[in-house]
Parts: sequence; C-alpha cells; structure tokens
Amino acid sequence: MGLIYFVRKKKFRTSGGMKSLYYAIQRKLQVKGGKTERDLAKILSQGSGRSEGDVLSILTDLPKAIEEILKGGESVTISGLGSFQTAITSNGFEAPEDVLPSEVRLSKIYFKPDRRFFYRVSTMNFFRYPLSKYFPKNQLRAETLAKEKKEEKEVFPEMGNESAD
Repeated sequence: MGLIYFVRKKKFRTSGGMKSLYYAIQRKLQVKGGKTERDLAKILSQGSGRSEGDVLSILTDLPKAIEEILKGGESVTISGLGSFQTAITSNGFEAPEDVLPSEVRLSKIYFKPDRRFFYRVSTMNFFRYPLSKYFPKNQLRAETLAKEKKEEKEVFPEMGNESAD
C-alpha cells in the first residue's frame, strides 16, 4: 500500500500576527511495533535458502552484537541499510581537567540510513486519510468531499461501509 497520513493545523507567530498552516503527519495503522523480527525472518527466508528459524536466530542475536560493537566505541555499518552510531555528552565544566570519564554519558544511539536505501524508501506512495473522517465537513470544499467519497472505496476498502456524510 504505502504510508497513510493525517493533516493537522499548526499555528505560529509571525511578524504579521498569528498564522495557521496545514501539515502532513504520520498516522500509524499498525499494532504497536509494526512488523516483528518473526515477520522479517519469514520475508528473508523466502528465496534465501535459509530456514525461517535460522534467520530468526540471526535477527535475535543482531542487537546484542551491535550493542557490543557500540560499547567498544565503534559504529556499525550494514551495507545497503545504514550505520548505527552513538553520541555522547557531559555537563559543562570551567576546566578541561574536570571533564572526567564519570561525567560523560551516552546521549543517544542513532541510525543513519544508507543513501540508496533512503532514496528507495523515499519513493513510497502516500495516501491522505479522508479529511471528512476528522475535519468538520463545513470546513472542507464540496469537491474534496465528492473526491473522497469516490476514493474511499478504492484506497480504503475497509472503510467502504462507513458513512462519509
């Protein structure tokens, strides 16, 4: 399918006063966590010649291996996917000698996607969740309502039984 999004109004101050603009925000139509390592193992085992159990075992061990490498002070790069890296921080001190190892802490672990991977994912399709489901109908154009009623049955077939009136 693709990524389904909502539209939300955001207000902000400008030199000319308050201004409102509408933005796309992600809507999650999935159970918490989306796909699991079991789902991924099933996908990867198909056509790879490896059993689902073997792939699941590797996926289960992968976080532990990445953890050990990151704890060793190195990043982890998976070709075609991206890199896992750490960032550190500390409180500020007046003298450099006061920045001791006990004062340094991990601020975040982040994932930097491979450029080609990012590009491939960025070409996904986007679908706007019908505005008539969460905006008052008197705030929408008549042509928008008519277009949504038609598209609703095509893009969101599970909603075909709900009334958009």
